[in-house]
Amino acid sequence: MPALISSKAIKAKLLKQWQKYYFHLVYLASEQGENEPKQLFPLTVRLTVPTGRQLLHEYQQVQGWLADMATFDAIKGFTLVKQDISYQKMGRQRMPNQLLIDDLESLARWLGQWQAWQRFDKSYQQVKKQMPMLLTWLVENPGLFEKYLDVWPQLLAVVSYFCQSPQPKCYLRQLDIVGVDTKFIESHKSILKSLLDHTLPDSAINFDYDKLTEHGFEKRYGLLYEQPQIRFRLLDPQLAAEFNGVTDLSLPVDQFKQLDLLVDQVFITENKVNGLAFPNCHNAIVVFGLGYGVQTLKHVGWLAECQLYYWGDIDTHGFAILSQLRGYFPRTKSLLMDEQTLHQHQKLWVQEPIAKRCKLEQLSHLTAEESQLYHQLKTNIWQENLRLEQERISFAALHVALGNVK
Repeated sequence: MPALISSKAIKAKLLKQWQKYYFHLVYLASEQGENEPKQLFPLTVRLTVPTGRQLLHEYQQVQGWLADMATFDAIKGFTLVKQDISYQKMGRQRMPNQLLIDDLESLARWLGQWQAWQRFDKSYQQVKKQMPMLLTWLVENPGLFEKYLDVWPQLLAVVSYFCQSPQPKCYLRQLDIVGVDTKFIESHKSILKSLLDHTLPDSAINFDYDKLTEHGFEKRYGLLYEQPQIRFRLLDPQLAAEFNGVTDLSLPVDQFKQLDLLVDQVFITENKVNGLAFPNCHNAIVVFGLGYGVQTLKHVGWLAECQLYYWGDIDTHGFAILSQLRGYFPRTKSLLMDEQTLHQHQKLWVQEPIAKRCKLEQLSHLTAEESQLYHQLKTNIWQENLRLEQERISFAALHVALGNVK
């Protein structure tokens, strides 16, 4: 026996359709002149007519339903359509069988969405007038469009600027966009990425950068950004003399790429103090303080012409960084990251924090000896979560190691 649907249930069903943007999309389709757009209004809601059995045995419930349906007659823009139905035992009865809703405004007001709809339509008309190329994006993303209704003037201003000046090669702070500041763009990169990808030609987008992290937005759309600093020391006094005695330098990575030092050896150490105290070496530099940031060295081409040495902690974290660096520069050698060094400093062992331990069972770019030591650390052969930090290794051991690499 079909259940009688209450006005509350009808409202809930239509509200759910509204929240899924069904009515918005039909409206937008008709606005944009699609072929034979669907005529939504007057909207017809078909009602389940009471059966003879319900009318006979559930008379009070049917009367309550009729009273509930009669409330629609008092709502502006709503029409309750009735028809005469002949029941075998109850005779001819006039029953509502349809609810007609005249227009979108009537529906929106009943659902409590009228103000929201006015804001939606106002912003839509603005987009339609100022940047019609975004209309197809809007149809594909009505939820995102509504989420940012309050800032569409600013979003359109930013998109318009990039359309007129693609790949501007300046900092966000330098963009001269009326009504828009740097903080606005910083906090709206996600929605701007979606809009710019839709409007800009492929030639204005660097598709190598898809994520927003690590200045991905700036890289994708041709903006300048604060680059990672590479800190290094000149270990050869003669080389330092060419820099008026300056030995400790920091450069943005793009400028570091342009160096032409013609050094033979480059030492890379994770620990900053070790880099500052690193002994002098002929025709060499030491780069320090990067950690997993060694990826910033990936595109420094002249490093491939040097012999690289990596000195990190003897723990899973240290070997993971070594493997990462050797993936960029296959000739990289490890320094003081061997079992002999580990056991020589047994009294200085500590524990590696569990959260920092590398989760990989194997690392792709380790030598056989390094892989064995990594496996022993992973399986806690000597001590649980064993770690020997590089700053605990004696400088006497460092001098001996450097003597062997000269």
